[in-house]
Amino acid sequence: MEYHLSPREREVLTLMCDGKSAQEIADILGISVYTVRTHIDRLKDTFCVYKDTALVAAAFRTGVIR
Repeated sequence: MEYHLSPREREVLTLMCDGKSAQEIADILGISVYTVRTHIDRLKDTFCVYKDTALVAAAFRTGVIR
């Protein structure tokens, strides 16, 4: 299955996979924590998962993040 992620979603997901918190991601990207959480929620919907840790696992398992 191919996942169509926006460039910003991919950035957020990559930083999550690097172990960054939502606050750290917001600081790095210069956006609000609320915006980061919105991206994460959309990513979880895309990957059909409910937890942040499951999102990271799914990203690696599907090869979206290497």
